[in-house]
Amino acid sequence: MLYFYKTTYNKINRFFIRREKILEEDLLKWTLRIIKEYNIKPKRRLGQNYIINKEMINSILEAAEIEPDDIILEIGAGIGTLTIRLSKLAKKVIVIEKDKNAIKVLLKISEKEKNIEIIEGDALKINFPPIDKIVSNLPFSISTPITFKILSEVDFKLAVLTYQKEVANRFFAKVGDRDYSRLSVAMSLMAEVEKVGDFPPDCFYPKPKVFTTVVKIRKKKHNIDWSNLEDILKILFSQRRRKLKVALNTYCKISKMNYNELLGIIDKELLEKRIFEIKPEEFIYLSNIIKKGK
Repeated sequence: MLYFYKTTYNKINRFFIRREKILEEDLLKWTLRIIKEYNIKPKRRLGQNYIINKEMINSILEAAEIEPDDIILEIGAGIGTLTIRLSKLAKKVIVIEKDKNAIKVLLKISEKEKNIEIIEGDALKINFPPIDKIVSNLPFSISTPITFKILSEVDFKLAVLTYQKEVANRFFAKVGDRDYSRLSVAMSLMAEVEKVGDFPPDCFYPKPKVFTTVVKIRKKKHNIDWSNLEDILKILFSQRRRKLKVALNTYCKISKMNYNELLGIIDKELLEKRIFEIKPEEFIYLSNIIKKGK
């Protein structure tokens, strides 16, 4: 449910004057004024960092290839720095935000920009509406689970998203690499991913302790049973240096499968591989074998 937050006419008027000048004035000063006025306290532990660099904003918007008929989803819209620009380029912008004070800012923006729809809530728990593209400066604290959610549950043409550089590196990792992970497997199987660029901490307020990477994701058509595969990847990659035949023992205990029977129907060469040596398509084979055996 959305709530209307009362404010004085002068406050509204001052806000919209600033909003129209956001592209001309210093984004850091604008950000500091807004968060002070609306008593917003960015939480570093949640990865709440607002973009204050115009070049980074322009890189995100250019990568998004926004068309006039596009419906855009923005996850964690914050104080609307991206939202304002998106609303001028797309047919509609649907924003999801859980911070009540940030919603006050977004409501004021939406009073002028009529093509903005606000959903108050936790993006991890909400069923996303039909959209064309996703463009977001993701809170670092939810970037990994929200990526799995959009890859497995959401139909979209293209997404442009921000990540901690170390997380984004996993998207591009190959079999055997240090960064090879369940994210690497998911991206390889379900998406085409491209790096837009790396951006330093001073592109944000407050400054994160790490570099940020902007990535462009195009979803592949697939018929993967992600719920089954996700469970397997989560358990096996928690033991990434163990051989599959050893790691499966843990999986069988958790899933209550017969360990010896499972070993008997899996390719012997695959059983001797360590988890970080297993190719994405081999995880699909493994998932199908396990699904049949349940």
